Amino acid sequence: MSYSDWAVLWLLVLAGMIFCGNWSIVIAHWRAKRGIVLRAESWLSRWFTGRVWAFLSSATLVLALTPALAWQALTMSTVEAILLLTLAFAAAWLFLSMRSFLAKHVIPPFDRILATGPSAWLLGLPFSVILFLITWYTTTVPAEMFSASFFEIIQSNFRQIPETRGWIAEILSVGYAVEAAKLWLIAQLSNYPLVTIFLNLDTALLGLLVARASVVIAHFVEAHYGGEVE
Repeated sequence: MSYSDWAVLWLLVLAGMIFCGNWSIVIAHWRAKRGIVLRAESWLSRWFTGRVWAFLSSATLVLALTPALAWQALTMSTVEAILLLTLAFAAAWLFLSMRSFLAKHVIPPFDRILATGPSAWLLGLPFSVILFLITWYTTTVPAEMFSASFFEIIQSNFRQIPETRGWIAEILSVGYAVEAAKLWLIAQLSNYPLVTIFLNLDTALLGLLVARASVVIAHFVEAHYGGEVE
């Protein structure tokens, strides 16, 4: 398997779009609520700007999704890749369609606010269930996971890292270690189905994150290139 450190540039662009799109939606939501609760002349309006929450929520989404996407791009199956791409385009289309419909009935920015959550959850949840079932029934635990020690498994997976230089290799080593640790725990706790189900929920969570990210990217593109006025 080959990859290049230059691929990080695409991830940085994607991360920037996710951050800015989510920031815009969260700020719009906060300002709308502030406009209802606080008087415009109140000095409290200068303090309750919503920027801290917008930054924290946007940074969390980027930090949770970007490394996961980078890792999944290297390890996911063709079926999983098709499902995630389908989810991304479908969630973006649903958001734009709902926003267009709501714009005829509610004032801005409530069209975006009311379209964001439902468009992400309505598609993210069922796709997450599908992704979980695919992972549950297709992932095989290597035989050595049942007998080898934890540190032996970690060292063995480090050898699978492609030969390359650069800081991306250091980041990928974390992904290989986490995946090895998860499979080792599943093997050791195979008699506890609820525990193994919990350990496989990362793929389902990825589906929800992809749906949310697709929605905020769609908003970012529409706001900056679709002629939408903020």
